[in-house]
Amino acid sequence: MPYSFFDHTGDVGVSLTGRTLDELFASAALAFTETVTPLTGVEPRRPEELEVAAPELDLLLVDFLSELLYRFDTRGMLTREAQVEVRESDGGWTLQGTLMGERHDPERHAIRIVIKAVTYHGLEITRRDEEWHSNVVFDV
Repeated sequence: MPYSFFDHTGDVGVSLTGRTLDELFASAALAFTETVTPLTGVEPRRPEELEVAAPELDLLLVDFLSELLYRFDTRGMLTREAQVEVRESDGGWTLQGTLMGERHDPERHAIRIVIKAVTYHGLEITRRDEEWHSNVVFDV
């Protein structure tokens, strides 16, 4: 599985993996949705384009997840699939891609946890055993 949850006092921790950075970030999108509501109930009904940039790779991950939180808070967007490209660019990193999902429907998408923010606590992205790894903590 590209993500797993771990205990974190008062918050929700997620361990992410991917063979590529693209897979790692796509895993982060699915873990975000799974934190909010069961992923199996979300359908890939509509696409949304996105682009995010940051000076460091770990900051890009926080900004990406914060963008998902913003889209959920403002439009109810739940992501079921994410096709993203993460690239190093002059002076930093960029992510471009397409999210597939649907709007939150209270009758079909029971809210498990309300995420308030994506934290920097223990944040790092590493490459080991031919895979990318990261831990992310959601403030709930």
